[in-house]
Amino acid sequence: MNRFYATVAAAAALAWMAQPVLAQYANEFVPAHLIQQGKTSVPIAGSGRVVVQVQVNADGSHKAIRVIKSTNSGDNAAALEIAQSSTYRPARRGSHSITAFYDFTLNFHGRSVAQAPSQGSGVTLSATGLSPAAAQIAVLIRQNQYAQAKAKAQMELLNAPGDNSLREMLGVAAYDAGDFVAAAAAFDRVSSIAPQFRTAAAQSFAAAAVHQATSDATQALAYAQKAVALQPVTNSRFALGVAQLASGDNAAALESLKAAHATSMSDSHIPVSSKVNIDAELLQAYLANGDQQGAKAIAAQIKQLDPSSTAADRTMGVSLIKSGQAAEANKDFATALSDFDQAAALGDPTIAVTANVAAAFATAQGPKPDYKRMQSYADKAIALQPNDAQANFAEGIALTGQWTTSHDDGTKRKAADALNRADEQAKAEGNESLSLQIETFVKQNLNGGSSAGAGNGG
Repeated sequence: MNRFYATVAAAAALAWMAQPVLAQYANEFVPAHLIQQGKTSVPIAGSGRVVVQVQVNADGSHKAIRVIKSTNSGDNAAALEIAQSSTYRPARRGSHSITAFYDFTLNFHGRSVAQAPSQGSGVTLSATGLSPAAAQIAVLIRQNQYAQAKAKAQMELLNAPGDNSLREMLGVAAYDAGDFVAAAAAFDRVSSIAPQFRTAAAQSFAAAAVHQATSDATQALAYAQKAVALQPVTNSRFALGVAQLASGDNAAALESLKAAHATSMSDSHIPVSSKVNIDAELLQAYLANGDQQGAKAIAAQIKQLDPSSTAADRTMGVSLIKSGQAAEANKDFATALSDFDQAAALGDPTIAVTANVAAAFATAQGPKPDYKRMQSYADKAIALQPNDAQANFAEGIALTGQWTTSHDDGTKRKAADALNRADEQAKAEGNESLSLQIETFVKQNLNGGSSAGAGNGG
């Protein structure tokens, strides 16, 4: 193999290895919560129960939309004013706030309205069973001062490390602040979690398990198992399945996710988006176990749940890309390209870019690289994502390969332009490793102007 082909093969291998791992697409859904109940200047007509639908936006703003149910229409105006003057925490999918609806139930007794408990963690905090220091922290939590509550709990624990109620308050404060990993760590050090904190603890363990599955599978599995032990509900079993998949226990993951799927389908309160997330993870489990029939069935169900969802296509695409990489590692380039082509054809843009870039580099790995075909794959990726650094790098390599045989100055200029775009984008993304690979390739194959490596190789 001549020097140019050796350089291209090394660059292609390094570039593909440098590609970021595709993110997990199953993110836990946390519904919107009431932070502080508002007040009303409208006279209350009398006893009754009114449910108001509130739209809580991702930025925390909100609007009381309508009365869903009412046993006393005379209380509707007061209920709407209370709902509008209240404050809410937005719903979250994973770590991102999203817009969602909150159904606010108000119970009117005579001329007064019952004070709704804080719903940040689902825990009604009282001094009962708490140490004096923990009771002070509970006050801060009720006032939504979560950072102060966490700081005070951590300080008090230095003097009383065996105070379970302090750790429980630390867990509740962290959970309400959206720091699930810290909440799980706090609850994990409680020897026996009190009944009123078990829901918050189970949700913390489940959320932390999903969050840490790709970075620390062992810890994620331990947290998920604790979540199931506290509350064997859909959310806990989903987290367990995610952690088991990350740990490589594919058979157990399939059973856990089947259980989560079954309970989610029978629960009308679980949003469709969450059901799609569960099924996307279940699809991964079927694929990991080599059950293509099960995978196709659940992919079809995802489309039935949400025709606009690309979760199934992405999951199938990730599986095909992985199998293509394995084939490429075994020098089975025909199978690798077939897998990459199938992944790109699924229709998800992110998957298509990744698959076409993978296919482009795969064509440079054989004994006689086909640089026109490599360029064709790179062109497809660039058409979808013009600024993709890997795609432009592949384009530059393909054009350089063609220039080494044609010696056409126009082709060389196009190669230099593509490599320059790739280098600029790699630097913009902070990918110094890729930038170094690109600049080394340019120095060895373009800036030197050498055609010593030209030829058909061998």
